[in-house]
Amino acid sequence: MTQAPEPSAPPLFEADIIPGYEEATGNSEKKDFPSPPDTVPGGEGKPWDALEDWNAIAISEEVAKRAFEKYVATKCCYSEVPAREMEIREAQSFNTYRYCLETFVESRSSKWKTEPYRGDPVDSSPDGMAPYPWAVRVDASAMFKNETRKVIVPHTSSVMTCPSCHGQGKVSCSSCHGCGTQSCFSCSGNGECSSCSGTGTVTCTFCSGWGETTCSRCTGRGKLLTYLQLKVTWENKLFEYVMDHGFGFPIKVFKSVKGQQLLLDEQPMVSPVVGFPAGIINEVSRNALNKHQAMFASTTPISGPALQDPSTATWSVIEQPSAEFPSTSWILRQRQTIELLYLTRVEYEWQGKFYSYYVYGNEHKVFTEDYPQKCCCTLM
Repeated sequence: MTQAPEPSAPPLFEADIIPGYEEATGNSEKKDFPSPPDTVPGGEGKPWDALEDWNAIAISEEVAKRAFEKYVATKCCYSEVPAREMEIREAQSFNTYRYCLETFVESRSSKWKTEPYRGDPVDSSPDGMAPYPWAVRVDASAMFKNETRKVIVPHTSSVMTCPSCHGQGKVSCSSCHGCGTQSCFSCSGNGECSSCSGTGTVTCTFCSGWGETTCSRCTGRGKLLTYLQLKVTWENKLFEYVMDHGFGFPIKVFKSVKGQQLLLDEQPMVSPVVGFPAGIINEVSRNALNKHQAMFASTTPISGPALQDPSTATWSVIEQPSAEFPSTSWILRQRQTIELLYLTRVEYEWQGKFYSYYVYGNEHKVFTEDYPQKCCCTLM
């Protein structure tokens, strides 16, 4: 088998600096690539098309009772008697909306990498000019999913002689320092034992007496492949608000349920919702977009009144992770949704006393804090 001629291009990090990667020298990583041009959004706002004022859908007493019985059956310390015998006195449903904004962003960084050269063809500088960081085609596997991929920047590879072994593939044994023997462990080198036959030394167990070992840097190949590695990171940023009616229902439990989708708006850049019947949704949408698009210096903030203080509003944030992105991130796509979350408060009577529970979500989950008959039990 004829061996392919070895590339002769010098290591690029020791030669010319590659345009677009000026700070990626040695093993340092450059992370301040400028964002791609023409990525700043436009638009005045997305009008709400549905004129219907969505109303909460009340569940029947039968459904409410069956959901409660199913919930109680899962609690080892709850007696099932109240759930069977109770009388529902009132069931009240509430309009509860959830607004979500997802912003799918991409960022890039690069660094020089070195690995053993295995004889494969080398894409070096004579084959062409290295593309700029954002010109390297790397696509996300799926939108709105976190992912990281690493690729070799085209035309940046080169082969060099391994400096650790000077191309020999072998280095002096670090255990015996190249002599092939080491002091006898049994007699501490004084020769007074049969293990070393009186010599005080034994064959080096690390190199088997050869005095040298395979170079770990090039794995014995004598040559190294050097190239620029581009790391592409995709992150999905979430901004989510949900209504809080202020009567004690913990809105965080809505995280585990789904509702009726009223709006799905997915575009490279979405615009704020305008004209939604619950006006606070319009404010939340505008403020969320301003936060997520603030990374672009040339972005004009979406005008409008500031979002009222959540402590005094009828809306509370259920989850709002940091919306700060690196100044080098590129927004690939955005998606905003509005859901109607089912929430029904059930008042019931049992043995002359009144209690309440909530049924919420499409799944008809139950939340209650004042179940009338509990017992203490110990799981063995």
